[in-house]
Amino acid sequence: MTEQAGGCGRGPDPPYAPLESAHARQWLRRGPLVVAATYALISWSYIAGSDHLLGRLFPNPEVLVRISLYKGFAFVGLTAGLLYLVLWRGAAIINQAFTKVRQQQIEIEQARDLLRQANENLEATVTERTRDLAEALEQARRADQLKSAFLATMSHELRTPLNSILGFSGILVQGLAGPLNPEQERQLGMVSNSARHLLELITDVLDLSKIEAGQLTLASEAFNLGDSLQKTLETIRPQALAKNLILEADFGPGPGRIVSDRRRVEQILLNLLSNAVKFTEQGMVRLGVRRVEDRVYFEVRDSGPGIKVEDLESLFKPFFQVDSGLNKQHEGTGLGLSICRRLVDLLGGEIQAESTWGQGSAFRFWLPTGSGEDA
Repeated sequence: MTEQAGGCGRGPDPPYAPLESAHARQWLRRGPLVVAATYALISWSYIAGSDHLLGRLFPNPEVLVRISLYKGFAFVGLTAGLLYLVLWRGAAIINQAFTKVRQQQIEIEQARDLLRQANENLEATVTERTRDLAEALEQARRADQLKSAFLATMSHELRTPLNSILGFSGILVQGLAGPLNPEQERQLGMVSNSARHLLELITDVLDLSKIEAGQLTLASEAFNLGDSLQKTLETIRPQALAKNLILEADFGPGPGRIVSDRRRVEQILLNLLSNAVKFTEQGMVRLGVRRVEDRVYFEVRDSGPGIKVEDLESLFKPFFQVDSGLNKQHEGTGLGLSICRRLVDLLGGEIQAESTWGQGSAFRFWLPTGSGEDA
């Protein structure tokens, strides 16, 4: 009989336990030979000796015959008694051995039952724990989807009034609704900057929630990568000039055309360049691009303070910020790099960071060119 427990079949039944009694083993090995030899010796000695003695004591043949008959009866009785003793002792030894074997078999069966029960209990426990973990995982997944859906909805609802604030404040700053004094222009500029910053944060939250909820749709189109690079550099150039940073670009022989999501590629580059400008106080920010076969390699390098080794592992986690705490000097939510990694993954590439504390940082990623032409 084979029992199944915990997904593993029990092996074949073990053989009966060997005889443990030394007396039993000795008896079974030497007993029959000893009995036969003893019986033969006693029989020969009795017959030969008794015939010789009786022949001398009773010369009368009739008396000798009668005495021989009695002798035969005595020999049969002696033989029966000896056989009885031998069999009684052997039976006792064998019975003791088999009793011990039976006890061992009972113990084996009891251990087998305990093992089967333990396996059944273990299987039930594993099944129950697996079910609990699956239910917890499903609940966490549903909660994460609800959270992402909620953030996406709320972010969308918040962007509408913010766009209105930016639009109307822009009208006022341009003087289309009437002239403004310098203080009014300054305060409206603060309103516009704050609203624009809040809109950027909400856009990041919206993008991350869409990615986590699996609702982000990527567009695939052929476009000139060089035009996108120039557009991104022109967007970031005012921020670099405001901090007296050198903005360098190295496109090599020309990146050509690729097939990908143009908006998301520009978003990745803009996030990386914005971070580089934001954390670099002096020196340069450099964008390098080179095309190798069916891949385009990007590198954003800066001369900023660098990143500590212990922070590199958490750099692409959502809401993680190297510059955090009460002495935080730079604005941001810590979503930019996380969004970059997820967008790069969705576009079929890989991204990594390399930094030496006090010597700047370099962010590198590659994207497939698709079926775009080289130029």
